[in-house]
Amino acid sequence: MSQDTYHHGDLRNALLEAVGQVIEEKGVGAVSLREAARRAGVSHAAPSHHFGDKVGMLTAFAARGFEEFGSRLQAAADAVASEGVAAQLRAIGFEYLRFAVERRPYFEVMFRSEMHDNADPDLKSISHNSFGVLMGVVEAMDPDELNGADPMHIAMRAWATVHGLATLWLDGALGQFTDEDLFSLVQGVFAVNDKA
Repeated sequence: MSQDTYHHGDLRNALLEAVGQVIEEKGVGAVSLREAARRAGVSHAAPSHHFGDKVGMLTAFAARGFEEFGSRLQAAADAVASEGVAAQLRAIGFEYLRFAVERRPYFEVMFRSEMHDNADPDLKSISHNSFGVLMGVVEAMDPDELNGADPMHIAMRAWATVHGLATLWLDGALGQFTDEDLFSLVQGVFAVNDKA
């Protein structure tokens, strides 16, 4: 067992935690293998052993974010499953925003394809599963609720709108809105009777 592995117990996770710290403090542009190693207290070669290069490290970071993201969306939907599809959609929208605010370092990497390897099979699978939470709820809608609309179109529109709101909020472009205003907007976005 190497000194690095022995010291940390789980060096890979220690390095990914370090990536999150760098993003939180200095932004995504400051992420490097060397800085992650420094913060994790290991040799500068350690990240290369686990991730290959910076893109590999950010790909692993994004996959970790999507894993938590998908779990949180599913838990939110499950918590109100007895209240129907409309409640599940709202819960997903609210949790999407919460994740963006509470886990901003992940959010800033997960959806920026220039920062990671979109072809990575683990990342593709985990990110697909996250979207599948929303898609599964939409597909469970009654035909009357769908009103002839394609479930994929409904899911994509809701996703794009809530993601846009989250991004604008994080960028400070919605400074005139309160948290309550923002969540009210999400409730409108996920209103199942809106078929426009």
